[in-house]
Amino acid sequence: MNTQPPQLLASGQPRYLVLAQALMDDIRSGRYPLDSLLPTEIELCEQFNVSRHTVREAIRRLADMGLISRQPGVGTRVKATQVASRYTQSSDGIADLYQFVRDVRLEVTGNGDVIADEELAELLECKRGQAWLHVEGLRYVADETVPIARTDVYIARPYRGIVADLGDEQVPIYSLIEKRYGLRVVEVRQQVRAVNIGESDAARLHVEPGAAGLLVVRKYIAANDELLEVGVSLHPGERFTYSTTQRLEIQNGSKTR
Repeated sequence: MNTQPPQLLASGQPRYLVLAQALMDDIRSGRYPLDSLLPTEIELCEQFNVSRHTVREAIRRLADMGLISRQPGVGTRVKATQVASRYTQSSDGIADLYQFVRDVRLEVTGNGDVIADEELAELLECKRGQAWLHVEGLRYVADETVPIARTDVYIARPYRGIVADLGDEQVPIYSLIEKRYGLRVVEVRQQVRAVNIGESDAARLHVEPGAAGLLVVRKYIAANDELLEVGVSLHPGERFTYSTTQRLEIQNGSKTR
């Protein structure tokens, strides 16, 4: 992965990009630390001898990159000192989930047994009162410090023994189940839907409350239609793209749909 900081400038660039780059450099150098306020629009106009329109466009660029947030009545606050990577996950089959884990590490923040209430039972397709192992954590791209997802994983109670293997960030949890219990995942059912990110998740994901997000639910099925694992990942929309490929096969002169 390219770890060089992004550069906005090239010959003949507009002044708002020049200003945006200067502010990015100041943020990275520590002149404006995390959680500090940038100068006001008027102060920036005076410091850089530019118009208010130029300042607003530069600030908009930095906000789109996730470096700052604007709070009415407060000011423009630094919320990150580096631009978070945007991750694109492509899928053409179960094997592509291995690539996702190679690219993205899961940092486990906690685990424990949970008893399914009515809402959780609906998600896990089980009866109320059934026990599951709940693993929670944050996902990061390579060495990035800003997460691309908050993840909750629910593992069927008979397979909770994999909790001892959770330290390996390079192996998918479903693969740990396969290895320990001699099973094989034969199907992954997935749902993706748009959501607004709540306040507590927004703090962990370094976005503003109410920001657009993608909720990805994956259900890992073994033979005999046994549900082994359910993974629920919440991604900030600005940092994650999910791409799938579907192919039409020609059989006996006709298309298979």
